[in-house]
Amino acid sequence: MNKITITASAIALVAAGFGTAIQAQDQTRVAFVPQIQGIPYYVAMEEGANRAAEAFDVDYIQQGPTSTNAADQLRIFESFVSQGVDVVGVSPVDVETLRPAIASAREAGVNVITSDADAAGSERQFYVAQAMDQDLGYTILDEMVERTSEDAKIAIISDAPTIASLNAWIAAIQERAESTYPDLEIVSVDHTDGTAARAFQFATDAMTRNPDLDGIIGIASTTCPGIGQAVEAAGRQGQIVTTGFCSPNTVKDYVMTDAMTYSVLWNPADLGYLTVWAAKQVAEGVPFEAEPEVEGLEANVRWLEDEQILLLGDPMVFTKENIEQFDF
Repeated sequence: MNKITITASAIALVAAGFGTAIQAQDQTRVAFVPQIQGIPYYVAMEEGANRAAEAFDVDYIQQGPTSTNAADQLRIFESFVSQGVDVVGVSPVDVETLRPAIASAREAGVNVITSDADAAGSERQFYVAQAMDQDLGYTILDEMVERTSEDAKIAIISDAPTIASLNAWIAAIQERAESTYPDLEIVSVDHTDGTAARAFQFATDAMTRNPDLDGIIGIASTTCPGIGQAVEAAGRQGQIVTTGFCSPNTVKDYVMTDAMTYSVLWNPADLGYLTVWAAKQVAEGVPFEAEPEVEGLEANVRWLEDEQILLLGDPMVFTKENIEQFDF
């Protein structure tokens, strides 16, 4: 009797274990490759993605390079593809480097989407956009002019010159300047290696070369600390208007001391959440509605079918008056 009972129990345990394995295999597996690992912006994006993964029964992993290095990002992307995940999302450092790998992944039956930055012209299936490039560029320049003047002198400091999304934001700023503020002068556009130290040097150089410089715009969260530090080192807090596409936690201390004036961004946790939800939809072959209802997300999400863009919403402006309300 005992032997029969033990055998039955063992069979039950094996069956239960087998069932668990089947259930684990049935989970949609989603990987995301950010431009760089560990900065507050992508940490917040991962937190939102993990929240969505729990809500929608997704197995999620996020891993990026330790600097904005296209070759390192490519290796991580190809590693995820070789593991056979259902969906790989990526925020490209360099579209040209990733383009063949995206095509190979699609041939292998892996879904590929972009989020946070696009790979236009590649075989990615769609782009999860935080906001439209034009809206971002127009908003940050309009806010700058409001605080300076229509004939202001400003410098632009960006991250790596290969990052398409950052270049698109710069182009939108330049377009807005030409069409709406023809007397405004963009004195320089510099590109860093993804470090605050390089942004510090460029900001310092811009202020030295242009003693009458009115403003500096950082085109990535990686540039913002360096810009704030440069303004502090020059003792020009409150004298020069500085801004960037920066997460609140990255610039909060500088904003409170007037070393940074304001920031334009979106909520990256919401972007991460939307990315995982969208990945699950594409893995299951579910098409998007024009205005999708995303459970657990308070945002005006829109599907732009002609552009194959899933849009999170409009840009947000963070200032001394509201920045402490946000934690990302």
